[in-house]
Amino acid sequence: MPSIYIRLLIQTNRRNTQRNNMRIIRRNLRDNENPFEMITEEHFIQLYRFPKHLCRVLIDEIIPFLESSSRIHALPAHTKVLCALRFFAQGSFQRAVGQDYLSSLSQTSVSRCITEVAIALNCIANRHVKFPRAAQFLEIKRKFFDIAGFPGVIGLIDGTHIKIAAPRKEIEHVYYCRKGGHSKNVQIICGADHLIFSANARFGGTSHDSYIWRCSKTKTTLERLYSSGERNFYLLGDSGYPLQPWLMTPILESNSNGEEAFNKAHKITRSIVERCIGILKSRFRCLAAGRVLYYAPGKAGVIINACIVLHNMLIKARIPLNEDLIIEAESQDEREIAIRGNFNVRNVLAEAR
Repeated sequence: MPSIYIRLLIQTNRRNTQRNNMRIIRRNLRDNENPFEMITEEHFIQLYRFPKHLCRVLIDEIIPFLESSSRIHALPAHTKVLCALRFFAQGSFQRAVGQDYLSSLSQTSVSRCITEVAIALNCIANRHVKFPRAAQFLEIKRKFFDIAGFPGVIGLIDGTHIKIAAPRKEIEHVYYCRKGGHSKNVQIICGADHLIFSANARFGGTSHDSYIWRCSKTKTTLERLYSSGERNFYLLGDSGYPLQPWLMTPILESNSNGEEAFNKAHKITRSIVERCIGILKSRFRCLAAGRVLYYAPGKAGVIINACIVLHNMLIKARIPLNEDLIIEAESQDEREIAIRGNFNVRNVLAEAR
């Protein structure tokens, strides 16, 4: 019996020694390898999706919301942010992110970095994800009209499922996805340049798009605007949404050339939101269809919101995305036809009102 106890004690001491040695190695690697200096701008964007100058802006903006520590070997802010960005961009497991030579972090440290940075990004979400004011509608309408001649459009709405790990049994039914597995159904409203105006990541995969819309603050805002006398503004949504004075859906059975023109212009214009979602998921692979967020639903929602904030920062800065990575949502031929066709749907809209 004593010999077994001694062997267990020796094994425990050996593991603790190995763990401490690895901690020292990681610390030295972090101190000696600064990604801002070691790699090229192109490689930096490939790994973190952000150019170096914009990444520094991001770090400066969220530093006030990151936890501070007086420990000598506490992780610096840039290490935390880069670690989280790498996870958001690649969508790989936390251990793989930490073992990258530019990170050199343990799995638990990676987990803390992701949580801390995601929460910090949620704290600044109101600065970067804002539904436009009525005074901005005219410019937004002009941008949408240039796409397919559809007047009065101030935004496009759609839902997208983002897979998550199975939650606890008491709430599992809320997150079951009709496509299989578990997910969050995220409502996205975007502009013509793929900037996201509004996002709602609170609902599970069981919730229908129309239900999420009925619970949306944006719906309440548009109702208030309409009641105050503001007119001639619309969101475009697919047939899963209800037809409302401020929400246009396609005509299910078109019986005239005018209705066909309406549907054509509606489809081509609304495809922008599908492309927007494709860009979001292409840039931040942790949200892609082939990946799963292995977190509780609440934390998964925080990560989704964080990625949307990052997406808007990149769109505002006009940082291009490699076209090979984009999940295309619309037909290029249809877009070209729409631009050349000069559809006139003003009369159809007047009849719909």
